[in-house]
Amino acid sequence: MKWILPLLVLLLVHCDYVESTKETGHKGKARINPYLAAERFLEDYGYEVRREPGWPELDYELGMAIMPASVLTADGYVNALEQWIERGGHAVVLLEYGESYRNDWADTGPGFNLLLEEEENAFDMWMERLGCSIGEREAVSGSKSAKAAESVRVQGEDFEVWMESRSTITTPEGEHEVVASLELGRGVLTLVSDARPFRNRYIGDYDHAALLLRLMEMSRYGDGVAFVRNASLSFWAMLWSSAWPALIALIALIAAWLWKNLPRFGPIDTQQDTGSLRAYDHHLEALGDFHWRLDRGEGLLRPLRESLLERTHALALASGRRDADVFELMSERSGISRERAERAMTFERARDSASFTRLVADLQSIHTSIP
Repeated sequence: MKWILPLLVLLLVHCDYVESTKETGHKGKARINPYLAAERFLEDYGYEVRREPGWPELDYELGMAIMPASVLTADGYVNALEQWIERGGHAVVLLEYGESYRNDWADTGPGFNLLLEEEENAFDMWMERLGCSIGEREAVSGSKSAKAAESVRVQGEDFEVWMESRSTITTPEGEHEVVASLELGRGVLTLVSDARPFRNRYIGDYDHAALLLRLMEMSRYGDGVAFVRNASLSFWAMLWSSAWPALIALIALIAAWLWKNLPRFGPIDTQQDTGSLRAYDHHLEALGDFHWRLDRGEGLLRPLRESLLERTHALALASGRRDADVFELMSERSGISRERAERAMTFERARDSASFTRLVADLQSIHTSIP
């Protein structure tokens, strides 16, 4: 085993290494947003860039909306976009490589072409209705994708571009390899076969930035521009925008059903005689029962006792018997014994209802006898 270590040292002496650099792409915001450089470029020219996530607000302040064709798979998006274009908006639809998850340093194959899929979607039907079609170019020998063009003409001006797209665009005006524009109402729809000239890695090459600026200048109104990277159509948002009257009626129906069927705090006693609830004696009985349970009626007797004591003192002064026994004077005036008069005036709580009735009777006798 001792010869293994020298052998390893001898082998390592003859080893060599090679340094290589691999470009992985941007970092930070530029890695998340592939159109960050394009947005800042347009901002330098005085245009307002909207950075709201998802589907943009298609209003009159928005002049141009740039989006991948892959977000236009729902009828709601297509209809909203077409109406906005007809009012004067400018929509730029990117057929390939327009999605934000695309990696410009890793995706070397053909881009995602929505119209080359087998299943027909809302964007396919929209293109057919407009008289447009998307074809597939044959790849050049030894290359995975076909080079689309080196020069493109937009509004009478030539721009040098570099795109590797397998899509060809055919409009009612003819076939276009890279960019095609057609008017819809008062607005413009522009189809671009490859989105990479507008992405961070390539916008500084050739005339890509100048082409983006010319597309922005084609907008009929508004200084705003929105880059739609991804969009998802909410089912409830689509339902509310298309069927809000039915939703309101359904909500009202559910509210009425809940109001009818939710349990109450207590059952309704159908056998209750509502007439007796309004009778005077019933209220007196309920009030007496409350005071009896509270303090055996002491709260009711206290004001009467205080009044009787005050009136008895006044009677003693008037009759010249200032130092007379109060309870004795009450006994003489009411005809009851002194013990009963003292008990009626001082006993705090009755043991039962019978004792309470006797106390009240004696107090009533004293009350009627003293002026």
